[in-house]
Amino acid sequence: MSSTVVVEEDDIRRLFGELRSCIRIERRCVVDELEAFQAFQDRVEGVSPSKPIRVDSRPRSVQHRQTLGLNTVRDEYESTVMSVPHYDEEYDDSYEESVIEEFGPEVGFLLTEGSCFDSRLKQALLDRAQQCQSEREGLLRTLDIESESVTEVEEEISPVVAELQSFSTERSLQENYGVIEAEWSRLAVLSGKVNQIATDRQRAINRQRREFEIGIDAPDIPTYLYQGFEDRYPLLSVLVDVERRIQAFHSEREQTLSQV
Repeated sequence: MSSTVVVEEDDIRRLFGELRSCIRIERRCVVDELEAFQAFQDRVEGVSPSKPIRVDSRPRSVQHRQTLGLNTVRDEYESTVMSVPHYDEEYDDSYEESVIEEFGPEVGFLLTEGSCFDSRLKQALLDRAQQCQSEREGLLRTLDIESESVTEVEEEISPVVAELQSFSTERSLQENYGVIEAEWSRLAVLSGKVNQIATDRQRAINRQRREFEIGIDAPDIPTYLYQGFEDRYPLLSVLVDVERRIQAFHSEREQTLSQV
């Protein structure tokens, strides 16, 4: 059986560097959106609501005053939320599409098709803007959980990968029974460690789903964050690779012991 190294220490460092980069970029985007919604909410506070009037008795000059508030809201939204650096690349949608997505179909419709920015619409918009901020704050907490999980996995798996560099098929075949048996036992211990790391990682993913209230059909945080990776779950995948390597070494020693 080949003793080709499946996971090198350099591979591990590179992987975790890329994962941390993904988290940093996403966190910056979420902070930008949070601050944008805070600014938008502050500006909407300063927009005076108008009183609805009968459509059939509305002079042209009054109609202009009625739509002025809606136009102001649109301007403020476009200059805050739709002006974050990543907006076009991440969303690339229109004002109408964006407000419906963020504020819901009812508020979105009134903002885009309504004729009056009255006090009820203003309060509903302020409430939804606050909810948008809460959602971003929740996502930031979830990203912090992911960052902690990535750090924990790195700290725990790196020593295992480093230790595996000392195992080789060629050398083990030349050792006496006691050395081979000791290696066989040690590999079983390392396998247990890797499986525990994988279990803890899965628990962290489940915790993220609960914390951020992600629906069953929605992508979880790793799937969302690491779209650029070949594997949906790059950390779990590397743990599987490490475990396969351990099992290969373990089987080699077990076979050698059976022949002694």
